[in-house]
Amino acid sequence: MDAEGDRLSGLQDDLILQILSFVGLKDAIGTSVLSPRWRYLWTSTPHLSFSSEDFPTVDKFSSFVNHVLSRRNNQAQVSSVNLYLRLKDGQDVAHRIMNYAFSHNVQQVNLTCWFGNITCFPDDDIGFSLSLSNSQTIKHLTFSRCCYYDHIALTSTSKLSSLTTLHLDHITLYDGFFSNCPNLENLTLNCCRMLGSNAFKISHPRLCNLTVNQGQGHLVSNTLDVVAPQLKNLTITEFGGSYRISAPELASLLFRGFAPFMFSTDGLNLLEKAQLSLYSLNGLDSPDAPSIISLLQKLHNVEDFSLSVEIVELLNSAVERISHQPSPFANVKSLKILPRINCGWKHQHVQVIMSTEVKSYLLDSSPEAALTEVPSEHCCDLIAARALILKKAENNHA
Repeated sequence: MDAEGDRLSGLQDDLILQILSFVGLKDAIGTSVLSPRWRYLWTSTPHLSFSSEDFPTVDKFSSFVNHVLSRRNNQAQVSSVNLYLRLKDGQDVAHRIMNYAFSHNVQQVNLTCWFGNITCFPDDDIGFSLSLSNSQTIKHLTFSRCCYYDHIALTSTSKLSSLTTLHLDHITLYDGFFSNCPNLENLTLNCCRMLGSNAFKISHPRLCNLTVNQGQGHLVSNTLDVVAPQLKNLTITEFGGSYRISAPELASLLFRGFAPFMFSTDGLNLLEKAQLSLYSLNGLDSPDAPSIISLLQKLHNVEDFSLSVEIVELLNSAVERISHQPSPFANVKSLKILPRINCGWKHQHVQVIMSTEVKSYLLDSSPEAALTEVPSEHCCDLIAARALILKKAENNHA
């Protein structure tokens, strides 16, 4: 190929390495035959991406990993690692890759394990454990398990001073893990378990954004205990139980799932936005009224408020409980009624019939507030918009 036609080779090495980061390692290695200049370029790529699905056996995958790590330029730092592991016996390979990345100052790790439904471990047994004790530079970690039987644990016996963003999916933690992450600001827990505690405890002085999703009963405890003095955004979905929330700086709350047995706080005086979509297995009924009314009273400073039609219907049936109470919402500017939730979080449109007493309870202290009913086709747009806002918040704190 002549010089005019080979424009790619005319680029600077840093730009070529950036291009190679968008292809798999097998393809990146393949570029070594293009010319003498390309022969060793792939060995300096800062982004390592491995997938066991590219290989029929663990041995072949292990050989490829050995080839990459042994020939890589050891003077080049590792910025990010992506690892998709689908082989049950590939745990040693995963540890080898992670240890190499940790020793080369990796900053971002995305690890997905799918070991298959091979072994059903007892509740307290761990099938695979990843230790972060050797990583002092990692800033962003996403760790996911795609299997409902094997338990995968994340541990660390040393401080992870650089870690700011942590996203865990179906992972087991031990009580006290977050104390080893002093600068953690963004935390997402999806269907995770915590061992060594009667409650699922999240206590952190610098946490800004927190999302907790229980899923189908994966958490060991039915009590969520959050102590986060700097927390700004809190999302709780499908977590049925009791809640103790100490977050005096909280500005945004999304609560979607089972009606809480108990919701206690130290005060939510700075809360500006709240969205409540609550239900129970047999529909919200009179026994749910005290806890939900108590929760509503804790949102007294909210300005942008959304609540599901199920809550409106419950308040309609509990008029005697609210008819003599003043409206707790003195600052509401927008009140949105969300459609009914059914299985799979699909929203079903139901005509909202709000009694005079309920309307007075919600809006008497904010007579200028705009009351709107959200169509079912737009409800998921609100959830998506919130997810985008949280993602931007994470990026701002990264």
